[in-house]
Amino acid sequence: MTRSHHFRLPTLMLLGITILTFTGQALLAPAALAQGTASELRVAMPAPLSLDPTTLSRFDLSTRDVVENLFVGLTRFNPATARIEPMLARSWSVSEDGLTWTFELREDINWVRYNPQTQAVEVVRPVAAGDVVYAIQRACDPTRPSPVTANLMVIRGCLTVANAFPQVINDLFIAREIGVRAISPHTLQIELLFPTGYLPSLLSTPEFRPLPREAVTAAQDWTRPSTILTSGPYVLQSWTSEEMVLVRNPFWPDPFAGGIERVSLSFTDDANSVASLAAAGRIDFARLSDAEIGQAQVIAPDRLHIEQGATLTMLGFSFERSMVGQPEVRRALAAALNKSILAAEVFGAEMLPATAFTPTGIVGSPAGSGQDSTGDAALARSHYEAAGYSNCAGMPEPLTLWVADDDPRWLSLGQAIAGQWAAALGCNPNLFKVETVSRTLLIELAHSNYDAEKLTRPHAWLGTWSADYPDANAWLNDALHCRYGYFRVGRVCDSADDLLDRAGSEANIAQRAQLYAQVEQLFFAPERGSFPAIALLFSVNAWLQAPTLDNVNATTAARFDTWTLSGAE
Repeated sequence: MTRSHHFRLPTLMLLGITILTFTGQALLAPAALAQGTASELRVAMPAPLSLDPTTLSRFDLSTRDVVENLFVGLTRFNPATARIEPMLARSWSVSEDGLTWTFELREDINWVRYNPQTQAVEVVRPVAAGDVVYAIQRACDPTRPSPVTANLMVIRGCLTVANAFPQVINDLFIAREIGVRAISPHTLQIELLFPTGYLPSLLSTPEFRPLPREAVTAAQDWTRPSTILTSGPYVLQSWTSEEMVLVRNPFWPDPFAGGIERVSLSFTDDANSVASLAAAGRIDFARLSDAEIGQAQVIAPDRLHIEQGATLTMLGFSFERSMVGQPEVRRALAAALNKSILAAEVFGAEMLPATAFTPTGIVGSPAGSGQDSTGDAALARSHYEAAGYSNCAGMPEPLTLWVADDDPRWLSLGQAIAGQWAAALGCNPNLFKVETVSRTLLIELAHSNYDAEKLTRPHAWLGTWSADYPDANAWLNDALHCRYGYFRVGRVCDSADDLLDRAGSEANIAQRAQLYAQVEQLFFAPERGSFPAIALLFSVNAWLQAPTLDNVNATTAARFDTWTLSGAE
């Protein structure tokens, strides 16, 4: 017996684009200097190394923007609604035990290419279930150039293949072990290791995108114009050392929501250049690194947009240390922090205060846990008194906080945290000590991957967490679950973990969201939360945007299909 989940096909589809490139130190290519029109989007970005969906770093947002519009997946994340929508898959059903998902695929999405001789886009063949099978098998193969990602490990057999000796890995071994089958040209079956209700969110990521074997095996970098085949609303027309061009796919079967026909991408890592071009009205859009925000604030402040990013700086605890093993102490330390001041004084515009562990705008994101970014000294002292440390009397030892030594700002952040703790709790500042250690050691400590007989963990440590699929499960569960979470604080499993287990196997997104909201409260409610960690600061997603450009999505990869230009400036 199966539980069926049928969906209408999305009505918002993509626009046509061209992309221009430019070498790191060269002058802008002539096309990038041309006056923009309502059908051409001009973008500046660092040059991509490859457009292979399986090679993308989660932090390479600019290349992900391009890939998002060239290759479609079984599902697609809609940032406007924070929902996963069907894309190549028109419907799916789930077995009663939650381990087998069967997808019925559309038959109107094709592999296409640009023919430079005819200067036209050509259909090669329909995208088929076998293309998804090949892509997943390839992504699980450890002998290929890019590393296997953790997202794939929910598929039966992927972990077996990823850990196999290279000598035994061949096509037959991979096909036998990995639980992905093409039942028919347009019916796909995926077998999982455990019930995975958030599978549609995983399927929206690049590593699950179908790939054409004939193109991938044709060249080492098959994404060059001579060999690439694409399935999205845009087609790669050309790619030279100075210019990359994407053109609108005339065979894309769904309506285009916007009128952009091409996007010109100028490749540059020069912060001054990007901000100056935006201020002069010569580009319409550019993502900014942290280092570029300051220049943009000076040169093009009217075009600068800053939203919450996807990397969280958090403070974790070592529960085996008796003092922070008490929930009242952890609550007190959380309530004592003014995160807004920490963000402004240490990072300026490069960080935003966190009011929840899970970022906004993703699938199943809770509304929040009620954390106050400005702190509550009275509440902090109340919790500390409940722990037996009224006015800090009776603390058995100074509380030690470890931070990474690879950036002086981490030390500054740690010192600011210690200072706020001492002030809010009325303690002698000497009762809070901040020490620097290597980033590698800090990661090993956070993951509890160290020799406990030779090393004692500090009371607390600073770490960062970012997820590579847009779902609350990637935050609350993947980071903090008592058994499966990356951060091993040493806590005993409790009702919050039971809720996470239920949410992870639940296919109904509304019910999953309710479960995650309950977990957020159990973990982080100021009055009663267990606080296995403290969410401190979120990175920012910053970009420059022309006033004539509308509907730019603030989260995840660019959805050019929803972007519109009202005309040249």
